Amino acid sequence: MSGQAWLAFDAAAWGRSGRALPGRPRRDLSKRMAGLLTRGDTEGHFTHGRSAVAMSVTLAAVGSGWSRDELRQALAEISHVTGTPGDWMVRDPRGRRRSVGDQDHRVAYMWRNAVVRWCNRPPAADLPQTMVEIAAMREAADARPFLWGGQGGASDRAVLEALWEICARAGRLDPTASIRQIAERTTVTPSTVDRAIGRLIKTGWLRVDEPAGVDLIGEEDEHGRRQGRLRARRLHLLLPTALPAAVDPGTLADPDSGELPVTRWSSQAVHDVFTWRGMGRVAGRLYDTLDGTPVPSGLLAARVGYTAPTVRKHLRRLAAAGLAWRSARGWTRGVAALDAVATRLGVDGTLAGRAQRYAEQRAGALAWFVEHANRRGWRVERGQYRPQGTPPARVPRLPLPVQPPETRIPLGV
Repeated sequence: MSGQAWLAFDAAAWGRSGRALPGRPRRDLSKRMAGLLTRGDTEGHFTHGRSAVAMSVTLAAVGSGWSRDELRQALAEISHVTGTPGDWMVRDPRGRRRSVGDQDHRVAYMWRNAVVRWCNRPPAADLPQTMVEIAAMREAADARPFLWGGQGGASDRAVLEALWEICARAGRLDPTASIRQIAERTTVTPSTVDRAIGRLIKTGWLRVDEPAGVDLIGEEDEHGRRQGRLRARRLHLLLPTALPAAVDPGTLADPDSGELPVTRWSSQAVHDVFTWRGMGRVAGRLYDTLDGTPVPSGLLAARVGYTAPTVRKHLRRLAAAGLAWRSARGWTRGVAALDAVATRLGVDGTLAGRAQRYAEQRAGALAWFVEHANRRGWRVERGQYRPQGTPPARVPRLPLPVQPPETRIPLGV
């Protein structure tokens, strides 16, 4: 049972019953979840203490076809190990032992919440199921090429394709992805990605499930400081409920064979040549669409969503660089090497330079946000935070990270 089948399922009532979920075969926990159960969070990945570890283990038990009684027995067997979910079940934060009734109540409450959460947000059953849902979204996008024309349409579709690729790799439709991770899979800048995400949210292709931020992890050092890590936004890809009417497939088909083109974007257009200092993303989209079959410019304009004059303009630019070839039957892809064209245009190494700059920006953002998070709360108020051993009264002010306007850190770091 997965996907929409859970809509008719009373998850809360089933969770209160304590029985295993229907259709889930009984299996052992994964190696990672078994380690969380028996040893606790030894790597400092959970910032909310023992309860977060207990919820993760309970979710894993629900997905593995366990019952509540089996989980209760497994927790009791490791309750003597400090920091484990079993320790959370039998002892409060002060180390006092809980009553048996309190233990049963906590396990029942955690189990019911885990069942409800698992049913409301079930994991992808397998990669093929995720790919089927991505294919449905791509089919809806391909049937409406007019949505991806204009100045922002190419950026929106490039960002959407990058997110589909991330989802396919993650095996789920709600991955965490920063704007720089998306930008590294396209030729557009992070600021352009940020604006494109905003437009996709407004049109219903995306939803933000969790905002970006920073999490403090690990124990405090001798100066009262904790380490931290950046948390990217969790984006959920959707099929919009209100889409305009699709175009007639006959207008996109090849006039000779009657076949529809393969409209999936490939990684060939993610090259230095098609950055904004080079030939641009519109030329990259046209280059990605062309192949060995001649296509008239009018049909090409209908397939990519741009106007005919725009398509002809960029086709002439591609032809001048040797990346497109015009014959009597239409346009085909040229034979010039992209690396050679990038060198001739003076844009070789652009994407590699961006990746290096993004890494430096992430490191700077992490250092600043971790320091900012450490300076908040009761440790600072009580004078217990002493960076580098300075006296509490002499803690220096934290300057904002200053960057050039074109490289500022947007919200979704």
